[in-house]
Amino acid sequence: MRILVFSLFLCFNLFTSHAQSNSKFSDATLLVNGEECNKCSLELTREELKKINLSTNSENVKISGFKFKVAGSHTVAVYGHKFSPKIFRTLNKASIGDRIVIFGIDSNKGVIKSTCIVKLIK
Repeated sequence: MRILVFSLFLCFNLFTSHAQSNSKFSDATLLVNGEECNKCSLELTREELKKINLSTNSENVKISGFKFKVAGSHTVAVYGHKFSPKIFRTLNKASIGDRIVIFGIDSNKGVIKSTCIVKLIK
């Protein structure tokens, strides 16, 4: 019985360590319009938000996509580092004071563990 329990324990540890090594995270820091943004909160107008530029602090790490969420609307997946026309349509549904979340930021070196919350101001 002990051998069986120990074998299961070893298999579980091997499985979880293998799963963790397969999940790829980038050590790069997210930059929003050139400013460091690690779980940051910004207040931007609709026009400023439309011109937002996502990048990283590393020349080797390029943003390849992200997700954009406005309360009451579907999450929009974007490929690239700038806003798409689909985001502009979703952004038009947002009201002043709404919080907009940019998350799920992918790069060529893995996922960037950061989110950006934008409060829409006049």
